[in-house]
Amino acid sequence: MTRVALVRCEQYDLDGVRAAVRRSVDLLGGMPHYVPRGARVLIKPNLLQASAPEEAIVTHPTVVQAVVELVQEAGGKVTIGDSPIGPFIPTTLRRIYKRTGLLEVAQSTGATLNFDTEAVTRAHPTGYLIKRLDVGHYVLEADVVISLPKLKTHGFMRFTGAIKNLFGVIPGTTKTGYHTKLVTAERFANMLVDVVTFVRPALAIMDAVVGMDGDGPSAGRPFPIGAVLASADSIALDVAATELVGMDPLRVPALKVATQRGLTSGRLASLELVGDPFAELRVTGFRQAKSGFDVSAMPAWMRDFGARLLVVSPRVTPACIGCGMCEENCPVQAISIGDGRAQICLSTCVRCYCCHELCPEHAIELHQPWLGRVFVR
Repeated sequence: MTRVALVRCEQYDLDGVRAAVRRSVDLLGGMPHYVPRGARVLIKPNLLQASAPEEAIVTHPTVVQAVVELVQEAGGKVTIGDSPIGPFIPTTLRRIYKRTGLLEVAQSTGATLNFDTEAVTRAHPTGYLIKRLDVGHYVLEADVVISLPKLKTHGFMRFTGAIKNLFGVIPGTTKTGYHTKLVTAERFANMLVDVVTFVRPALAIMDAVVGMDGDGPSAGRPFPIGAVLASADSIALDVAATELVGMDPLRVPALKVATQRGLTSGRLASLELVGDPFAELRVTGFRQAKSGFDVSAMPAWMRDFGARLLVVSPRVTPACIGCGMCEENCPVQAISIGDGRAQICLSTCVRCYCCHELCPEHAIELHQPWLGRVFVR
């Protein structure tokens, strides 16, 4: 049985987070079990965009600092790095590190922040769908990868956790190509699981102190969960995390395909849970992402009809300032800027919700035309 540690942690005070992170890792055998002395260790948080920690969009810097300190204590040499969607260039990374509090973490711990933006292609012979993977050079330079996901909902994938966090190893705008080619939830989810089996992180430690529900992964509601979760198995960690907030793991596309591929049962009963009692940590009132009907299951001749009426579609609100972030990152070029605001061509849109995910003004709402529903923060 795969072991998953769950430890209560209700606030982001550094000493409390240090204690919770240490206990979660000790329950799995301790950091030296995963980090040999002298190893080059990449710590990969969720750095979706340049946002303040209290917005619950990125992995909180206190969690990152606690893990950095544990790795250094074990003798590892730490680099902190991620590749958000958008230009993968040093100026963008510098802004994100500062805004998310990681510049301060690096200064206080002596950890290195990654500014290597080289992209390379590597074979993945055992990949189910992706046999050649585009990946940041800095990832391949690491001897050990430790993933630090944030527990959040996601409009397209329903859940952002340890599996989805590793999509960040694909450099910058290269991600848009994956969205373009893999337009169904099933295909995109298989790609995400292939990334997990390629990177094979030694450890995943999830920031679930305050997660995000509803309209995640960037425009949802910060939701207090009060826990730190950890496992050597990213897929098992997501099974426990989804159950913790009342989601059915098998309704999460990445966990569904991982189950079909025999990588998990998708059920809590197959996990060895250690730490604080699961029943005491489980939360209620967590609102799931509203992504609408999955038209990929419909006959081909019905899909256009289904997309128009049943699938949640992005819609521009008056909050749009015409910054062009959505236009630059739309994988199918369905967005243009006119009269000072974004305009979306829904006949071209593939409903990947990248625009909704990246909008710094939260000016893209999700709308289900047939039912007249709007899903907002």
